[in-house]
Amino acid sequence: MVTSTMFASEAMAAKKVAVYAEGEISKSTKSIVCSSVLARLSGNKDYKAFERNSSFVNALDKEQDYQTSGDLPEKEIRSVGQRLGVDYVIVVHTVISADDQCHMFAKLIDLVSGEILKTVNLKREYTGSEIISTMANNLAYRLLNNKSK
Repeated sequence: MVTSTMFASEAMAAKKVAVYAEGEISKSTKSIVCSSVLARLSGNKDYKAFERNSSFVNALDKEQDYQTSGDLPEKEIRSVGQRLGVDYVIVVHTVISADDQCHMFAKLIDLVSGEILKTVNLKREYTGSEIISTMANNLAYRLLNNKSK
């Protein structure tokens, strides 16, 4: 009974996190980014991946359709995240430059305060989709690990 109470309190303490990928990349590459970040989230006891992540992404995509160009403003991401009941959002912006460099920037946003709790920035030579997956996994690890700077 004590063990089940401990697991229940741990699960309740986990913060709900949604993931949103944006940038100058294809829809399939955005999916790779989200999947890689969610896979890393699943191993972290402090955070719980938002179970309706596709609902979150679809809601953001609808908001973005109203924009004329560019990426979705952070306030829209926060607004949709709050409506859907998550505590935090990880936003990953990815660009593959003309010189075949992959630039990936991520931020962990507290939706209540709007504070950006942590950011991570990576750059690697782009040689294929495995680089995207590896970088997104590394970004998530660095964002969620308390010992990582």
